[in-house]
Amino acid sequence: MMNNKPITFSGIFLEQSDKTEVSIKSIEIPIIQRDYAQGRESKDVSRIRKQFINSLYNAITSKTEPVKLDFVYGNVTNNRLVPLDGQQRLTTLFLLHWYIAKHEKIDELEYSFLKKFTYKTRFSSQHFCESLVDCIPDFNYEKLSDWITNQNWFMYSWEKDPSINSMLVMLDEIHSFFKNETGLWHKLVDEINAPVSFYFLALEEMGLTDSLYIKMNSRGKPLTDFEHFKAEFEKIIKVVSPELYNEFVHKVDKDWLDMLWNYRNEDNIIDDEFMRYYRFVTETICYQNDIEISENEFDLAIKVYGVENANAKSNLEILFKSFDCWNEIDSINIFFDSVFSKAMFEENKVCIYSENTNLFSQCCADYGIMVGTRRNFSLNNTLILYAIIQYLTNKKQITTEEFCERIRIVRNLILNSSFEIRETRLQGLFSDTKSIIINGDINTKSMGYNELQKQEEIDKSDWRKNNLFLANTLNRLEDHFLLQGTVAIIGLDNIEKFPKRTDNFYKLFDNNISYIQISKVLLTIDDYSQLASWRFLFGNNNASSWRELFSRSNQRKRFEVTQATILQLLDKLTGNTETYLQKCIDFYLNGAEILKDWKFYFVKYPEMRQGNSGVYWWRNDKDHIKENPYEVFMMNTALSTTGKHWDPYLLVLSKSKEFKEKVILEEYGSSLVVNRTSEKINCKNDSWEILDRNDVRKESIGISQLNGVDAEDRIEVLKNYLKTIVTA
Repeated sequence: MMNNKPITFSGIFLEQSDKTEVSIKSIEIPIIQRDYAQGRESKDVSRIRKQFINSLYNAITSKTEPVKLDFVYGNVTNNRLVPLDGQQRLTTLFLLHWYIAKHEKIDELEYSFLKKFTYKTRFSSQHFCESLVDCIPDFNYEKLSDWITNQNWFMYSWEKDPSINSMLVMLDEIHSFFKNETGLWHKLVDEINAPVSFYFLALEEMGLTDSLYIKMNSRGKPLTDFEHFKAEFEKIIKVVSPELYNEFVHKVDKDWLDMLWNYRNEDNIIDDEFMRYYRFVTETICYQNDIEISENEFDLAIKVYGVENANAKSNLEILFKSFDCWNEIDSINIFFDSVFSKAMFEENKVCIYSENTNLFSQCCADYGIMVGTRRNFSLNNTLILYAIIQYLTNKKQITTEEFCERIRIVRNLILNSSFEIRETRLQGLFSDTKSIIINGDINTKSMGYNELQKQEEIDKSDWRKNNLFLANTLNRLEDHFLLQGTVAIIGLDNIEKFPKRTDNFYKLFDNNISYIQISKVLLTIDDYSQLASWRFLFGNNNASSWRELFSRSNQRKRFEVTQATILQLLDKLTGNTETYLQKCIDFYLNGAEILKDWKFYFVKYPEMRQGNSGVYWWRNDKDHIKENPYEVFMMNTALSTTGKHWDPYLLVLSKSKEFKEKVILEEYGSSLVVNRTSEKINCKNDSWEILDRNDVRKESIGISQLNGVDAEDRIEVLKNYLKTIVTA
């Protein structure tokens, strides 16, 4: 039978005057019940625990209206209540009554009913509750659990009982709220003006089986982040706007759920996907409005959407539109496939160099997930998806043609602003993106994307308008995997040559031609390297080195030299590409019989180009002009000589068939060592320097030169010397 009025925890043990009501003399948590969980220390449970105790505190101290908890269901046999649902609340009320009784030194007879509450889940939990009621705690401890666990009656094995651990955490929470309060006991046990009460439903004579407990307690699974969020978020919205609250309640369980259903996980649940996309939108709002981002979803929701934020309603409207815009698309996959290509140029699309063009699905799956310091959903993707949302939520004022042009501009800026794209600049980056998508404006003075690339985009926009017949050619060039949006290396100056240069660029860099072969041919034309601080960058056997060379940067010099050299090759390239390149190399080497500058060695000897980075450091070169052209280190790592590096001339000798078993070249700029004599050899600008095993200069083998340029192959000179040494 259900009591027709709320009842208190102490009142449930009172003798009932109405014989139709159930009398309870004890409460026993059965062994099949879950462990006490309100004291778990997970993020979500901690938040709920604090809110729960805070609401009880406010009610008991008369700061708010009384609190009526939910129903407690249970079977009563021989005046003993075995709760089926409500054991968590009952345990918390037991601990609260114990704390206030002990804290206010209430007479033992008044709180004797606490001895009628016990656990059967484990003997340890039962014994702990009994010991707790009998003890006299010291409330001067900052954490009450410290005093309890130090008592001689507290057994070491109890630390393994999850219910006891949770009760200790809950007692610490209660202590933090109530330690400075007095005079609460009589309020707490007041049956007439009860500050905390609940309804009780007795399931009499129906019999309690293990099967029934299991079925009922299957509802006791921890709530998901989404379920916690939704309940709290509804409260936040309701205060800000009842209209938006009603809209949210309708859409979150219908429209948005249907839209996200295609992206559900293996458990057929979209909770995580919803929360990731929600956080994506919310964080974009934070970055644009200087709101500090909190890891806690609920703190973040209050900051962005709570009533204390003056822009709460407009922020909510942005959030809702960011969900609604996907509902207005028949197929999200088809939409993304119509906008983006995966790996190569496709007419009327923009290449994003990714196997999955659906950035919305990627966001739902990966946003906020970190692998070390790397974001699974990158900042690049964040900006592109933000751009897409700006279009979808403003479609009435943006034509399809305008969007195609503007999303290409955004793609170009993102892929050519690697230095600028970082968290501290996101406010400017979002501002730039929004301005481009909605208005087509490129702000060259903002703290957003790379300024050089912004100017290039402005130039290309004007160029397209004046050369509509070449717009598609320009798009094709932009989408080349080595250019990715920047065409500075080709330029826009020569309209007549632009189509041929685009075609030849694709022929030259088609993934079938050796990068090293291309680099050799460029060196036969000129020193095309670029200077970054004290290091010179060449195109190497990896695409990234060429990608860097082809991107204009204020951090590097000599871009114009690289461009002129590339254009010279593109303008002359004809016939079979591989055949043409080899002819250029052969002609150069055969014509270098008199003088052999450093480029000759770079072209002739493959070992000179074996470093992974394509970066070289010329020693004794304070003005960075390759003043001593034959004194150079080849760097395996691009940024520092603390990484592996070698003298490339010595590396040629150490790798040669004749001497690789007879000499040793270690890393980090070491000398070449002759095994038999332990002599050390170094390459100097005009000679080979020979040191004995004690690093004392032994002799110098001169190189015949004309105006500082080798007139003989210095590699052959050293080979001849080594032959005399190793065969002596």
